[in-house]
Amino acid sequence: MPATPFHRLLIFVPEGDRTAKTVPVDLQDRWTGRLLRLLADMFGGATAYGRGVGAWKHSGTVYWDRVTVVESWIDPAARNLSRRFERLGRELTRMRVDLRQEVVGYMLDGRWITDERGARP
Repeated sequence: MPATPFHRLLIFVPEGDRTAKTVPVDLQDRWTGRLLRLLADMFGGATAYGRGVGAWKHSGTVYWDRVTVVESWIDPAARNLSRRFERLGRELTRMRVDLRQEVVGYMLDGRWITDERGARP
């Protein structure tokens, strides 16, 4: 029996806003827990990888941040995927506001999707 390909979902939970890093780490932890519960409910499970360090370049300046990655594998045969991803998009918008980010997003099968576009598999 051939293996069924699953969609791979990665969500990057940032530490806080870009300039001051004034968002407490416990807020990042609360969002990580919230996303783990949400993805377990929507897709059957999720795993969070401990804090890593990320860097990105914007307007010639390199910014550093601590991030937690939340990963979930999604059965493409799951029902109502569009509605589930709409729900995820709403949560990511809340996270963007709470953590004072310009944008948040996720990777789905290697494609970067922001909370502004709400794309689905």
